[in-house]
Amino acid sequence: MGRRKLIGDEELLAIAREVFVEKGIAARTRDIARRAGISEAAIYQRHATKSHLFFAAMVPRALTVENLLAAPTSDLSVLEQLEEVALGIIEYFREVVPVLLTLLAHPGFDRGTFAQRHPDSPFGQMHRGLVEYLEAHRERAGIVSENVVPSALALIAAVHSLVLFERLGAHGGRFDDATIRAMVRSLWTGLASGGG
Repeated sequence: MGRRKLIGDEELLAIAREVFVEKGIAARTRDIARRAGISEAAIYQRHATKSHLFFAAMVPRALTVENLLAAPTSDLSVLEQLEEVALGIIEYFREVVPVLLTLLAHPGFDRGTFAQRHPDSPFGQMHRGLVEYLEAHRERAGIVSENVVPSALALIAAVHSLVLFERLGAHGGRFDDATIRAMVRSLWTGLASGGG
């Protein structure tokens, strides 16, 4: 008899996440075990039920907001920096939206319970960070809006929507950077004085 394969909890959850995203909530623990190179029993030693494994695996990857909002170079205008931020946000959403769609499809998903288990969501962090970023650059950017909170939310929602459109096959399944930059510029007219 060969040695049992050792696999860390995070690696098992990553494999389970892949399988659930590929096959949906109907994915079998047998498929997860086979891909992980372990027995189904080894999964159930760590997770009492398939549902427990599912909800443990389908937590969106954490987000380092500071890295996302770090200015690529100081010689860029605030608008150009915001374009770079939007490109970072869309890459993050491209990774997590498939996970979230699978999570939302589970009949046992309860937003309140999920939020209670994971109180500091990446999306809340992203919104707060973007608001702080816009407020910190208000004068330099010529932002005249008294309240940048809805503007930050609009940018995040717009980028998120692009990823959903990509999942539906729009633009061949992927918007190019120029389209995303143009979207940011069109949203920017609501923030900057004189539309500039």
